[in-house]
Amino acid sequence: MSLVTPNQNKQNPTNQVLNAEQVANWLSQNSDFFIGRENILASMQLNHNCGDSAESLLLYQLKLLRQELNQHKQNHEQLLNTARDNEKRLKRIERLLVKLLEAENTEELVTLLKEELEQNFNLPYLRVWSHSKIENLPKATEEQQQAQLALLANKSSINLQLDTKKATLFGLDELQQGSAIVCRLSHSNHLGLLVIAHPSSNHFRQQDTLFVEYLGAIVSALIHRHQPKNQAF
Repeated sequence: MSLVTPNQNKQNPTNQVLNAEQVANWLSQNSDFFIGRENILASMQLNHNCGDSAESLLLYQLKLLRQELNQHKQNHEQLLNTARDNEKRLKRIERLLVKLLEAENTEELVTLLKEELEQNFNLPYLRVWSHSKIENLPKATEEQQQAQLALLANKSSINLQLDTKKATLFGLDELQQGSAIVCRLSHSNHLGLLVIAHPSSNHFRQQDTLFVEYLGAIVSALIHRHQPKNQAF
């Protein structure tokens, strides 16, 4: 590797002037260059952006390695915290499902679901709407059904920011604002809607939508099980 001035380049056209990027690329491809040349590293100085003082390259590298180590530690701790949170969440879901399986009818199912969501998931608002002939559930009018399903379009669930109109549509009149996840209930055919809401406008995340869809599938199966065998939906 040779670094030459423009005048030298005229005398020896085979030599090329290397810019900083080319030097950096060459060093990255020849990482063993400084082996046996440690004195070069020790003598190199780096100017600080915030002052006139300088430090050796080796000291600068040591600082970078420490920063990288601290970042790895933070990432590791974050992964551990996420794993702990997921384990706690999984246990809450397990307890919730066991409770729901104990329900003897649809009315008791909804009551237990509301209690568990409020006490263990900090979700104080629940509505379960019937769009068919389900016993012990509030039945939406034809106009309500059309408006509710229009918001869902062809999706199995949606995450909504609530205003007064949307809150009223889903029976959440006490909420002037907030957020909700609306999920279809279906078991071989469309049964109705599961609505879970919170007064905060940005409470729900993507994983919460997946959780409600999973919960909706369980609730749908249990509702179907509780209906009379000759019940036509």
